[in-house]
Amino acid sequence: MMKGRTEKAEAHDALLKCLQENPVFAGVSKSALSDVLTAARLRSIPCEGQIIRQGDDACAFGILFSGRAKMVQVTPDGRQVLIRYIVTGQEYGLIAALRGYTYPLTIEAVEPCEVLCWPGAKLAEFFARYPQVSLNALHIMVIRNQELQLRYRELLTDRVEQRLARALLRLSSIAGETTAQGTLITLSLTREDLAELIGATLFTVSRTLSQWEQAGYVDGGRERIRICRKDVLEQLVGEPEPFSQNCVTPCALVELMMSRRHASAELVSA
Repeated sequence: MMKGRTEKAEAHDALLKCLQENPVFAGVSKSALSDVLTAARLRSIPCEGQIIRQGDDACAFGILFSGRAKMVQVTPDGRQVLIRYIVTGQEYGLIAALRGYTYPLTIEAVEPCEVLCWPGAKLAEFFARYPQVSLNALHIMVIRNQELQLRYRELLTDRVEQRLARALLRLSSIAGETTAQGTLITLSLTREDLAELIGATLFTVSRTLSQWEQAGYVDGGRERIRICRKDVLEQLVGEPEPFSQNCVTPCALVELMMSRRHASAELVSA
């Protein structure tokens, strides 16, 4: 009996710690966090299971408590595009606090995941009840907006080699494992995935990676990439990353820009 209570307390503390370390709830009192946690639901998602689905009503906000997932979007012509990855501790779905929007993309687990989630109406309630949460969300929106502008500039001005090096360095920062040979990116990552991430052709990415492998900068295996010469990739990138390396999830503002209003859709179809 005592062991059961101890395990339950440890699980509760782990969930509370997840909230404390998430930027949406930074600076919020412990009593407020307990209130937020009480309203949460913990979901288990199997590998390849969908956490949210593109086109569904944006009705839930969540934090990845364990595991990793990828964000993908289906284009109007039916092509699936990899947007980015999210890892343990990162949030999604701030857009759910606003009514009338749909999810602009699908989040699919790349390994078994656990997700803390809240109804969008409850998140809106937290905004009203705890001003710090609102300020945090606004701060995230500003940072992500600046990040979005930077990514757009990179597409316009950077060479493919620069964008590819930057993408590998970002991925290694969130899913890198130090080995004797370098930093192994532990995500299952194909060359097609990388091409989609940086907005380049598969041919160009494959050619560039092959050149880097021959030069000893990276080592590519079956859906795995190891960075052997991080210093060389950093030189290729040039200017240092202006944002925290954990800025890898779209915020509410980005989701708003990509999403479509129900009302607009109804007007078009009318």
